[in-house]
Amino acid sequence: MVRTLVWLLLLLNALYWSWAQGWLLPYGLGPAPQREPQRLTQQIRPEAITLLSLDEVKREPLREPSDDTVCLQSGTMDAAQAEAVRRLLQTSWSPESWLLMEQSDGQGLRLRLPALNPAQQARLPELSAVLPSGALESCPEPEAER
Repeated sequence: MVRTLVWLLLLLNALYWSWAQGWLLPYGLGPAPQREPQRLTQQIRPEAITLLSLDEVKREPLREPSDDTVCLQSGTMDAAQAEAVRRLLQTSWSPESWLLMEQSDGQGLRLRLPALNPAQQARLPELSAVLPSGALESCPEPEAER
């Protein structure tokens, strides 16, 4: 009796292990795959991320925004207007200097220029010509964004 119970437990363990490893998927048995493809669509400019080695991190100190930088943002744009702005920015602005963000209510996009240095500030007229409203305003303080 005990011998039969031990063999039954061993068989059930082997079946569970095969199921968990996905070896029974060709037979329609197996765990559901754990994937979250929606996270890929939520990424904002993943190509702008660069991985640094430990030596590079030690050599290159973190860059703090200096006192002469400003944060500006545009008014709300629709997708077509945002695409025109994106084309201009991709051709002549560095990828780290701008961000197209979706509004929290989902009703359009907003351009954000988080840390403009004086050289970039001199180029604002060419950008203002493409923006729908033409004007850029100061970014709200972090507490106001919550």
